[in-house]
Amino acid sequence: MVVRGTQISVRWVRIGGLYPDSDLGWHMTEEFRSCLRQLREEAGLSLRALGQLSSYSRSYLWDLEAGHKRPTANTARRLDQALQAGGQLAALASAEDVAASRPRVAEPRAHRSEPVDGLQFASNWRQGIDVAAGLWRWDVQRRDVVPGAGFAAAAFIGPAMRWLTAPFDERPTGAGRRPVDEPDIDTIRQVTATFRTLDNQYGGGHVREPVVRFLDAEVAPLLYGGRYNGPAGTALLSAAAETTQLAGWAAYDCGLHGLAQMYLIQALRLALAAADRPLGAEILAAMSHQAAYEGASVEAIDLARAASRVAEDAGVAAISAEAAVLEAQGHAVAGDEAACASALDRAERTLDRADRSGDPQWIGYFDEAYLSARFGHCFAALGRGELAERFANRSLQMDSRYVRGRQFNLVLLATAHAQTGEIEQAALVGTEAVRVASGLRSTRAVDYLQALADRLAPHVGLPAVRNFADQAQPLLCGTTGARSPGPAVPRVDR
Repeated sequence: MVVRGTQISVRWVRIGGLYPDSDLGWHMTEEFRSCLRQLREEAGLSLRALGQLSSYSRSYLWDLEAGHKRPTANTARRLDQALQAGGQLAALASAEDVAASRPRVAEPRAHRSEPVDGLQFASNWRQGIDVAAGLWRWDVQRRDVVPGAGFAAAAFIGPAMRWLTAPFDERPTGAGRRPVDEPDIDTIRQVTATFRTLDNQYGGGHVREPVVRFLDAEVAPLLYGGRYNGPAGTALLSAAAETTQLAGWAAYDCGLHGLAQMYLIQALRLALAAADRPLGAEILAAMSHQAAYEGASVEAIDLARAASRVAEDAGVAAISAEAAVLEAQGHAVAGDEAACASALDRAERTLDRADRSGDPQWIGYFDEAYLSARFGHCFAALGRGELAERFANRSLQMDSRYVRGRQFNLVLLATAHAQTGEIEQAALVGTEAVRVASGLRSTRAVDYLQALADRLAPHVGLPAVRNFADQAQPLLCGTTGARSPGPAVPRVDR
């Protein structure tokens, strides 16, 4: 394909081996962004006009054309439809996914020299520890990671399939000198719970690096140098999987999507070694959550269904309900209102009959307020502002410890007001969301504010909207502590 314009200078950025040695991934990114710009200009469309046609924000489209974001297959298809491009963009995005499907993470341990594939779902539990520990060690030693780089939703599908088909017959044993007993495992779980509380209150940017250092400095020595077998071995790997999943979730909240994907895959592998079905279902649900956020509706739906199947096998109804609502989110991203409504109904009925007495402690966040928020996000994605507003109001009747969640729900309510034409009310609620976000280090919090700011921008002549824009500007420009380390990338609200 020949693209008109000046010669492109490829930005060679190596991220600790996140991309293979071949330059094919970067080449395809250049082709995609150049093709997108050419098609848009030939159609006589501004970025904002294309955003209105495709339901993406101007800032997100700017990032695609600037090469700051990699397109998902779903994004490319939607842009193809908006530009009537006959599949050109989808073909380029598909080629790029192939090029980026073999990320590398550098060396797993000091005594190993060969690189470890961060997306690998290891064939046995010992290799799984090597890959996970290698990821922790590299992350501690890294100097920089580009936000959003290296994510491909399709890379989740292989590990999910492996989980669904693998036998749960591994028996982790360690022959080291230090006995691993219950206090060691309880310490890991309690530290993880503390970090999770801080993540909910202050955002992933405050906890991500401490969690990773804890994994590398405290958990890895137990896995390699501990003496354990039977229940102690499975409990140790389960605790390690839970902490690794939290590290992935925090990376996701920081906008480090490729890194988050690696952590979630390694968490799933450790959970398999521990035969921890409830945690496996929760990790699959987290994968679905990230895929939907990145606009990959097909993968989001498939992963949610996998999570549902595992949750049913585990007998944890709350996770089954979570999986159903995440499936609904995937349908909402795809614009399928009927399928979304069916999944939401299933989620509500499942939660109504759930016995929560035996739930794992880490699923405690999933309550009526959280379910209402997910309902609201689905209806907002479908453009049903009147329904989104109803559920957004319910979602704010929530536990005050979930500060980041409250900020998300305030933006949701503001978005619903904007969709129903209540612009001044949207700005007032949005200003409250800015106040809450000022105490967070969360790229997602800033992303949602950016999407709201884009939505309200045409009405900046209204005093309430102008005040919201003034209050939000320092956050959106990265001049306060709300952004996670590194440049945050504004996203479309979908």
